[in-house]
Amino acid sequence: MEKYVITISRELGSGGKRIGEYLAKELGVPVYDRRLITLAAQESGICPDAFKDADEKAGRGLMKHLIHALSSPYSTFSNIYNNSLSPEHLFKVQSDIIREKAAQESCIIVGRCSDYVLRDHPRHLNIFVRANYGDRVAFLKERFSIDDAAAKELIERTDRIRAEYHNYYAETTWGDSRAYDLCINSSLLGLEKTAQLILEFVKEALAINN
Repeated sequence: MEKYVITISRELGSGGKRIGEYLAKELGVPVYDRRLITLAAQESGICPDAFKDADEKAGRGLMKHLIHALSSPYSTFSNIYNNSLSPEHLFKVQSDIIREKAAQESCIIVGRCSDYVLRDHPRHLNIFVRANYGDRVAFLKERFSIDDAAAKELIERTDRIRAEYHNYYAETTWGDSRAYDLCINSSLLGLEKTAQLILEFVKEALAINN
């Protein structure tokens, strides 16, 4: 069968990662999320901590790079663009890994701006998973054993970071339905039934018969 790739973007606490794992199991394909950090570090020789620090976080922008570079007596204009630890370079390395995996095998990729990185892939589906705010808070409270205030703060911060990251590198807007093939609220059916519904959609849209 011709290779395909499914990308999943998600609000924190919506269960998007678990849905990706369910789809991977049912379809018999690998799922990549934070594993991409390890792969990018292995292939580039860059410390994994550098990728973790930049994971789904926007770059600082050209002006901030210039200010940072010019503040050092050892910096030049050329190494602004050749800095192997800049967020932009780390994004490029990770994006190359994403494209490489998508070319080699059918797979599912969670986050990392993969919907935009793989926009030219001939057989891909982009999915966005959201959930009702109260359900997201409850999900995080149970998962991390935290209170309401901590869960809400985590949601606000993480969603903001993910949106900034996506919008910085992509030409589409994070969470905008026009950027995805399917947007779904996992609160309506619950995680299991939502995952099953997405699986049927994927099989139909990509003509997968397994």
